[in-house]
Amino acid sequence: MNNKRQWLNEFITEVIDGWMLTDLRRLLNDIPHRPNAAGNCNFPIALYVFACIEFLGQLTSVTPINTNQGGYTTNSIIGFINDFFPDDFKQKIQPYQNNFVNIFRNGLAHNYFAKNAGISRTEIEPLQVNEQGMLVLDADRFAEAFIASIIKLKEVIRIDSNLADRIVDRYGNLYQDHLRFQFTPTTTRISTASLAHPDTRLTTTTPPPPPKETSS
Repeated sequence: MNNKRQWLNEFITEVIDGWMLTDLRRLLNDIPHRPNAAGNCNFPIALYVFACIEFLGQLTSVTPINTNQGGYTTNSIIGFINDFFPDDFKQKIQPYQNNFVNIFRNGLAHNYFAKNAGISRTEIEPLQVNEQGMLVLDADRFAEAFIASIIKLKEVIRIDSNLADRIVDRYGNLYQDHLRFQFTPTTTRISTASLAHPDTRLTTTTPPPPPKETSS
């Protein structure tokens, strides 16, 4: 097994399976929906899935995504959905694809609420229009579609060496970019993701000890 393939397997085990999916399953399973009660974590679940998709979309897209240009978030998220999400989910959001990220991801990330839309945990369909004419994204169905997309991603990685190389190379570049980041009170440019360490065989400098998740 070459160095890149070995590192990619470790990345999948540590970051995707170990952090992303484990945290997501904890949110889904340890916080069951309680009707008409607070604390159902509708918003955190949906926003967390968007964060995972945006990160993976930057690593997997055929065309490199320039994070210094407008629209990169939409390109990352919609690109990953189109490439790896189940067909039934893609069909549901297709009529709203141009606004899907702005309504839900950008609304949740920047304004706390989705923009004139809702987030549920009780619907059968992942996306639908309610009686008031508002779009409603179901966080559980969204999360289930993301989990299914990881299964497809792993299957494609096994047979597509170009995809495997893209993920490793771009992740290494992101990591090196983070090493160069220097915070000052006047800094306006911010880091793009919290990264686990790539294998030192893929970098030109020796990385610091890997960051580890800690319990609060």
